[in-house]
Amino acid sequence: MSEHILEADYVIVGAGAVGMAMADTLTAETTAKVVIVDRRAKPGGHWNEAYPFVRLHGPSVTYGVNSMPLGSGRIDEVGLNAGLNELASGAEICAYYDRVMQQRLLPSGRVTWLPLHDLDEDGVAISLVHGQRRRLVARSASRASGPATKATAPGAARARRRSSSPATMVV
Repeated sequence: MSEHILEADYVIVGAGAVGMAMADTLTAETTAKVVIVDRRAKPGGHWNEAYPFVRLHGPSVTYGVNSMPLGSGRIDEVGLNAGLNELASGAEICAYYDRVMQQRLLPSGRVTWLPLHDLDEDGVAISLVHGQRRRLVARSASRASGPATKATAPGAARARRRSSSPATMVV
């Protein structure tokens, strides 16, 4: 299969909470072009499959990205959370991150979203659907890491910057 080249200022691997927050900040505060690569079909990271029964343990308004609030800021009237700020469910969080992608990041024209793609050690994004290969060339690379859904050391999030620009992504 042919290999296409996709250039950007930043490549973010993972569209979970950290990756989405990073893309949101880069979009809001810079003119950078960003590529987001994720194995999942939808943004939201581990919330897509790991926690269907869990709610946030803190107010929804304190979670998410800076440019778009999560929740409405309402106060729960019944249950264990009565009198306190609403707590979003896993499904609400997934829907929220999809809205952030569709209504904020993609319309900027500076974000390319590669869902259902795996990333090999050479910086090539490979479609899990049809096998198309795209070499990602970036000035910076970041691997977003949240709660472990695979065996990794705690605090495994890392970012490395290459001095030459543009440079093939290093993760």
